[in-house]
This record gives sequence, C-alpha cells and structure tokens, in this order.
Amino acid sequence: MERKAKQVVVEELESKLKRARALFLAEYSGMNVAQMTRLRRELQHSGAEFKVTKNTLLRLAATGTDAEAIRDQFTGPNAVICSYSDPAAVAKLLSSIAKEIPFLKVKSGVFGKQRLGPDDVVRLATLPSREVLLSKLLGLLQASPQRLVGVLAANLNKLMWTLSAIKNQKEAT
Repeated sequence: MERKAKQVVVEELESKLKRARALFLAEYSGMNVAQMTRLRRELQHSGAEFKVTKNTLLRLAATGTDAEAIRDQFTGPNAVICSYSDPAAVAKLLSSIAKEIPFLKVKSGVFGKQRLGPDDVVRLATLPSREVLLSKLLGLLQASPQRLVGVLAANLNKLMWTLSAIKNQKEAT
C-alpha cells in the first residue's frame, strides 16, 4: 500500500474512532464470507460499523482517541466495531452472533474512556435498551413528586380527622 493511501486510511479510521460512542475489538479469523457479510449487515442496522484494518494503521489512528485505552490489544487479526448509536444494542448483537459463530471472539472494548474486557462486554449486552432505561428513569422521576404530594396530603388529612374528632367530641358533651 502506498504511503498516501495509508495516510488516507488512517485519517478515515481516526474520524470513525472519534465519532464512535463505543468501540469493540474482535478476532474474526475463521469466519467465511457469508458470516462476515451477515455480521456487517446486522451491525449496520444497529448503527455500527465493522472494519478490518492493519494493526499498525489502527495504532496510528487510535492516537488521541478513546481507542488508546485498548492499544495493547492491537495484535493478531483484529476487526474494529464502531458503535455510533446504542452501545448496549451493539454489544447484544455481538454476543448473540458470537454464540452462533464460534470464530468471532470479542477481545475488548472502550465505552467513553472506560476500557472493557470480554466479560464487561457481556455485562453491557445484558443491560436493557436505552429506551427501557429512559422510561424507568422517567418513572422514578415522576414517582418522587407524587410521593411528596401523597405525604403532604396525608398530614393534612390527619389534621382534618383530628379536628373533626375534636369537633364531634365537643358536640357530644
């Protein structure tokens, strides 16, 4: 590969690494073309991209990005999976495909500045989707003011019952 062509590849890869919300590094050796095509297609539907590149070019592109955290993993045949939307959905997809295709092995990942090991990627895959987490958060936020109103109303009700009981007692005597 010519020097200028390598430079273009590094710049393109660097922009993808900077734009990604999460990165996953996977070993893919042994996968056939049909499996790779299926994986790429499903990742594309999940808002991610599967990129096979040379480790030297990946090291150069990772400089100054979050991918520097997993630089020591850039050995052997690697593929970089850049997640541009929901990292948990991509982790779920990778975990499910890795169960079906034993040749795909997730080595590590980066989520924000946090380095992820293979076990961390599996834990990320077991998280509920972003929409479910947001709806749970919204439910918790709505429940707090409702509980406050209920507590305040209960105190007022107790005061009213007490005053009513005092009134009934005075009327009876």
